[in-house]
Amino acid sequence: MFENVLIVDGDVTSRDTFYEVLSSMGYRVSCVSNGKEALIRVERERPVLAVIDVRIQHFDCFETMTRIRNFDSEVHFILLAQDELPPDIKGRAIQAGALAVVRKDFSTHHMMKEILGILKDRHREFTGQVRVGHILVIDDEPDIRSLISNFLTSRGYSVAAAASGEEGLLQIKTRRPQVVFCDIRMPGMDGVMVLRKILEIDPSIKVIMLSAIQDEDVVREAFAQGAVDYLAKPCSLMKLDALVLALLS
Repeated sequence: MFENVLIVDGDVTSRDTFYEVLSSMGYRVSCVSNGKEALIRVERERPVLAVIDVRIQHFDCFETMTRIRNFDSEVHFILLAQDELPPDIKGRAIQAGALAVVRKDFSTHHMMKEILGILKDRHREFTGQVRVGHILVIDDEPDIRSLISNFLTSRGYSVAAAASGEEGLLQIKTRRPQVVFCDIRMPGMDGVMVLRKILEIDPSIKVIMLSAIQDEDVVREAFAQGAVDYLAKPCSLMKLDALVLALLS
């Protein structure tokens, strides 16, 4: 399965068609009508590819791509155009991060075939390495738990999740994961307390702290207690993937 795909198109019929086709192929698809909404979805869902119509509103397609790239440089784009774009505009799109500029035409299979071909190529590139490892995600936010767990599962890892530090410690004792992602701010035991107890159980476990709020004092304390790294939420899934790969190599 490819990672999250974002459709940015002002035509609700087009969005519906893209959603039906791509979802049926196993992709996780989100749809929005304009550039402003696209930025909100990127922050929440961190897609690795966005399919964008050139005629979107609020921000034009180029400003939308630029703003998304400024927020997450790992995102790529497919740009859709009703008519053939001049070479200089195509060049600008590629420079902005577009993998291709595709003619928007639902009357034949050519457009969807080209998009699916690009998605499959990116999927092969992204999942070329075999992944083995046991990972635990501890976070009281269901969306964050689900996002990270589903992503790591799709990469081939064995992943468990816990909604609290107390629940996470119980799983540590029974599952002995190699890597743990632990939120710093949670009800009950905070993340630094959980970190200390994890390393008391098994000092070989690699613990990565997560936090939506940048607090340098807390981060320093986490590193002092043995955390191997810290990621700010929402984190880039590509960076998260690279970190896990490095820790398990």
